[in-house]
Amino acid sequence: MKIQYLKRVEKIVFRLLPLLLLISGCSAAHVSQRPDQNYRAAVEYRSELDDPEAKALFAFSQFRMAGAENRWEEAIAALNRAISFDPQSDYLQLLLARTYLHLQQPEQAVAALEVLLARDSESVAGHELLGDVLSQQQNYVLAIDHFRHALQLEPENGALQLRLAMALTRLDRKDEATSVLEALQKQHPEAGLAQLALARLYLENQQLDKAAAVYQQLLKRQPDHLQAALEYGKILEQRDPDGAIELYQTIVARNPRAAAVRQHLAQYFLARHQLDAALVQFQAVWQQYPENLQILNRIGLIQLELENWIDAENTFRLLLEADNNHDSIGYYLAMALSGQGKVTEAISALELISSESPIDPQARLQLAYLYKESDRDDQAIAILRRMIQDDIHQTEVYYYLVAFLGDREDHQAAIAVALAGVEKNPEAVQLLYQLGVLYEKLANRQAAVATMEKILLLDDAHSNALNFLAYHQAEKEIDLPLALSRAQKALAISPSGYVHDTLGWVYFKMGRYSESREQLEKATELHPDDAVIYEHLGDLYRAMNLWDAAAAAYRRALELDPQAQQIEDKLKATLAVED
Repeated sequence: MKIQYLKRVEKIVFRLLPLLLLISGCSAAHVSQRPDQNYRAAVEYRSELDDPEAKALFAFSQFRMAGAENRWEEAIAALNRAISFDPQSDYLQLLLARTYLHLQQPEQAVAALEVLLARDSESVAGHELLGDVLSQQQNYVLAIDHFRHALQLEPENGALQLRLAMALTRLDRKDEATSVLEALQKQHPEAGLAQLALARLYLENQQLDKAAAVYQQLLKRQPDHLQAALEYGKILEQRDPDGAIELYQTIVARNPRAAAVRQHLAQYFLARHQLDAALVQFQAVWQQYPENLQILNRIGLIQLELENWIDAENTFRLLLEADNNHDSIGYYLAMALSGQGKVTEAISALELISSESPIDPQARLQLAYLYKESDRDDQAIAILRRMIQDDIHQTEVYYYLVAFLGDREDHQAAIAVALAGVEKNPEAVQLLYQLGVLYEKLANRQAAVATMEKILLLDDAHSNALNFLAYHQAEKEIDLPLALSRAQKALAISPSGYVHDTLGWVYFKMGRYSESREQLEKATELHPDDAVIYEHLGDLYRAMNLWDAAAAAYRRALELDPQAQQIEDKLKATLAVED
């Protein structure tokens, strides 16, 4: 006999009430008055404990009460008693399986469902639930069998079709899954989950047009379906970036609280380096979720990138109020303060960062830089040397230390640090370039050239090394075609006035005066205060017999470097020719 529990609530209460009265009366005092015969007949109690239906209901009520109090061992025992009194009840057997699932005991759930299906092989709910459990156990082959069996009984069941498609997908039987979902979409065009699953399958199969069409249909029917909008937007990001932005903005205009879409839009703006637009979206998300410190941190970082120093300072101070132990916040606050020229405050913020913090090396580097900015050179150098002693061998540590020592004209010490840095970081071209420049300053041209050649082996597009070597070759008139190639390449990479000068000087050495003139005159426009460039231009004008122009160039060079005896000699020689 199958029990229809919800329909018989009143009957249950009516039957249990006499029993409850009887139990409650057991502890009452005996009444001495003898009831008359009529009264006794009216309240005569008929025991129903031998009625299996009543016993099942009573056991079921015990299950409900024990389950409500999380006494699951008792609850399952009670439910099994109920089943023993009503063994034909699909409802009780399904409930037992679901209880085992709730307790994360899938094996017992499977056993309960197998009992049900052995008795009633046409239980759609039993096949469906067993398919779900088997899917959770990743036994998709058997799960598919049960879903198909259930669908034979209920062919129009959209939920079953969706489950079947998902199981097929897990087995990488995507074509079968696609067919199931396409049929489901035709039967139930309003089924949003089915459309979403179908679109995703199309995406996995690189059928972008079909996926886009399904997403469009879904969004037409459900314009506020945020997940569909996000997934369709990613297709548009590849095909029509402006269209993707328009889609996201339409969604957030219609639903300003669509934080997930706003956040994705902000990230997309960041990827396109549209920082102002990204900032607007992140700020809107933060207004919805002011407790979200991660969003607030992103806002601060964008403000730093935009050099909105005051706003960034305020943002990171807010973050410090919420999380004053977060060293990275102090670091970013220091950056905001430094950007405003508040060097003392920035130094104070950096000095608070723990030496155990992951951000400590960056903080110490920045602190060294700020000490240097504050003319506290000894402290700056001391910090960097201590970092090396602490086995922090980042390229930047050596780079700054070499630069600071070079500013002191302590070139030998700087070379020693640069060599140590290159030993620890053999492919650090910036250190190698510093080393080459130092060798040049100490008139060790051979070592400088060798170092620059080594740089090109590591990075053949290093414009400074290319320029140095091209200029050296022009000066020495060594392999001028190679010098020309290097100068031209350097100019294409970094079109600076000094590279124009080098290229012009190479042309001059090759006797290509008109091309040399173009480059040298351009160089003087870009660097009107460089005596060497004017000297080169003067030499070119002399070679072209443009004596007045040569004299003017030499005079300008002497104005910039009055002690340059060779330029004065050239000017005298030029004037003598004019006379």
